[in-house]
Amino acid sequence: MNPAKAYAHLFSPLGGDDGDNYRSPGQISFLRAPFVSLDGDELANSDAPYVFIGVPFDEGNVGKPGCEDGPREFRVASLDYFPYWFEFNVDLHGSAVDSGDVSMPRVSPEVARERIYAAVRKALAAGKVPIICGGDRSVSIPAAKALSDHLGADKKMGYMHLGAHLDMADTWAGESNVSPCTMARITELENLSMDNVAHIGARNSFNPKDHIDLAKSRGMRFHPMFEVLERGVDDVMDETVSKVWDGTDVQYLSFNFNVMDSSSAPGVT
Repeated sequence: MNPAKAYAHLFSPLGGDDGDNYRSPGQISFLRAPFVSLDGDELANSDAPYVFIGVPFDEGNVGKPGCEDGPREFRVASLDYFPYWFEFNVDLHGSAVDSGDVSMPRVSPEVARERIYAAVRKALAAGKVPIICGGDRSVSIPAAKALSDHLGADKKMGYMHLGAHLDMADTWAGESNVSPCTMARITELENLSMDNVAHIGARNSFNPKDHIDLAKSRGMRFHPMFEVLERGVDDVMDETVSKVWDGTDVQYLSFNFNVMDSSSAPGVT
């Protein structure tokens, strides 16, 4: 066998003799999933339950720049991994499609949010679970609103976020839809009760007092990182999963890389 081809097999989705597509030309998809447009019937007709949607949006960011490169870098990094996780016997092969990136106009954050909202509504209408890859934290504002509107006021939504910031600013520099305001906006959705909201990982001086005060005034339960260290990840996660899932019809989950230790994720704010 050609050594180059043998190397390609190592990094194919399946390994073995199915590995001929590692260096395929064209666009790079997440975990080499097939590209399927959000428009038309192809997405609804796909057997995959999940759809990966890139949102290269950085206009709501108030910290380090660069998160608009997130969707591209996630796709590139995914080339180094198999979709099978043997410890949990989970195989993601065939479970997702990639619908590319939502086009983000730099000159209009308002239009960008409208496009994010529309993309998530299309994915949900097709019966898929959208995996939104930003982009800054504020992309969750239109994405969560899309899920809430799709669900309807007569059903209940749960919300869990993992991050170093509470993002509970009512406004920031006169703006109400930027990253520090994300959780404040989402917790205002009409079919979301604070009984089904949880935040994990807030730490250090990353959270101004007014963020803490607003969270407490709304009755939000949050688990700071010192609590996670004292109780253990499993215990905290068991409590929060039970809280977020209790009596809800759907759940919105968000993960900010800054919840990781800074030594593991030095490039994030």
